[in-house]
Amino acid sequence: DTGTWGTDTMTFQDDELSYALGKQGGTRKKLERSSGAIVQYVGHTALFSGTRRTRRAAREYMKWLFEQLEGPVYVEGWQDRDDCTVIDVP
Repeated sequence: DTGTWGTDTMTFQDDELSYALGKQGGTRKKLERSSGAIVQYVGHTALFSGTRRTRRAAREYMKWLFEQLEGPVYVEGWQDRDDCTVIDVP
């Protein structure tokens, strides 16, 4: 990670956009806080701005957000991460 500042994009369908944004932008704000990246939406495109590390985290968290629509999300290598907490829900 060189820490180089940049912007990555991701394009959404209508239903995905409203889910990614969340009520009153709450999901977008949580993605920003947790990843450290700036997350904004322009039309159907999400923009992730920040260092390479923060952009990668934002994209990964967004991927997990959509995966949970299908069921439980398993994070490979969670033991080695400092940004994950595992909670077993019965």
